[in-house]
Amino acid sequence: MALCVLLVCAFLLGGGSRGDILSLVVLRPVAIVCLAVGIASVTRDQIAEHRFVVLMMAAIVAVIGLHLVPLPHAIWSALPGRELAVEAGALVGLDDAWRPLTLSPHRGWNAFYAMSVPAAVVLLAIQLDKEQHLRILYLVIGLACLSAMLAVAQAASGGNEALYPYRITNDGYPVGLFANRNHQAALLCAAIPPLALLALRAKGPSRALVHSVAGATAVAFVLLTLATGSRGGLVFLVVAALASAGFIRAHEKPPARRGARSLKPVYVAGAIGVVALAGFLAIAFSQAEAVDRVATGDVAEEYRLVVWQSVAGFLGQYLPFGSGVGSFVEVFQVHEPLEMLGFAYWNHVHNDWLEWVLEFGFVALVLLGLSIVVLVRRTRAIWIRLPLKRGAHQLAWTGVAVLFILGLWSLVDYPLRVPSLAALAALGAVWMGAPGSAAADMPAKSRRKVSGM
Repeated sequence: MALCVLLVCAFLLGGGSRGDILSLVVLRPVAIVCLAVGIASVTRDQIAEHRFVVLMMAAIVAVIGLHLVPLPHAIWSALPGRELAVEAGALVGLDDAWRPLTLSPHRGWNAFYAMSVPAAVVLLAIQLDKEQHLRILYLVIGLACLSAMLAVAQAASGGNEALYPYRITNDGYPVGLFANRNHQAALLCAAIPPLALLALRAKGPSRALVHSVAGATAVAFVLLTLATGSRGGLVFLVVAALASAGFIRAHEKPPARRGARSLKPVYVAGAIGVVALAGFLAIAFSQAEAVDRVATGDVAEEYRLVVWQSVAGFLGQYLPFGSGVGSFVEVFQVHEPLEMLGFAYWNHVHNDWLEWVLEFGFVALVLLGLSIVVLVRRTRAIWIRLPLKRGAHQLAWTGVAVLFILGLWSLVDYPLRVPSLAALAALGAVWMGAPGSAAADMPAKSRRKVSGM
């Protein structure tokens, strides 16, 4: 129940990435209470079963916390990239003051408190069994449907401000429960594989009805993703379709006789065909804003390339320790190219992988490298078990799909800085390591191939 309450609050109150969103005044205390419940109720065995996810979450929180610990002036001023801050401090009489590693302490504290949501999700989710996680899937899909319905209302109303939950938002676009259209598209794409799993697990006389409803919902998600205007949505719809095709393959029955043809190509083509059909319908009804943006281009969006090049150029000045958690805004203003100067500002790099390395230095490279290795090995460990028969393996594939979509999306945006999507990613990490799906329950020969999982 605590996890359900937290997820509902995260999606209803945590659809933006800014630290000054008023709803965070409610969301973060709820998350801290749920985190306390998780700490009080978790057992050593549960932590041991999900040790990598728990240790990774603890490492991230610890690194952020270390960035906020005040350091003596002699140590802080010797860190790379602090020369301008040291000069500014001397001019105002703070040349002997202790300062934290981060160049933007107030944003650093915001990042620290923001971790309360995914940390609480992890500690609560690792205490659930497989059947409870499958019920959580229904809640996640229900919240995605709620966001989709709000997006439909926003589009039908012509952009009525009363239907937009955040003050700073993409006005006029169907953003649903989010402030940013890209984050709405990320949720819809990430919700398609779980939707496919629940549909294909349906049994009994209601199976055909469940398949029909799930198919219609998937088409609606595709249409709304295209309508958001998110160009990333075009790419990750394909990723979601391929992940869903993996579920279909997992439910295939072996050929009845030698030489009989598998239906796998038909299922894969069908999954991709749903995406293609929805895309055609969206274009036909002039709702494919994302396609229009690809065709016409967007000058503001193309500045992303300039930002990436600029950050890559001055990144080395802050290594090996980084500029500090949450410091991108102020650091980029120091190095911002002249052609970009104006009244607007960039709140993120729009490439979180690059921003993490800028702010955390070599520590980010280590944590990212470990995560990639585990994700790839985990994916391989599940893949070689296809067709998947056990619910734990199917749940693990769902987690892999969610993490792939949100992780790859982080190359061009910052979805994991949104509380609701951070909670979804935390769930995906727990699902990926679902007990009973690890390499430990594989045959001995296969287990040796993926040892260390």
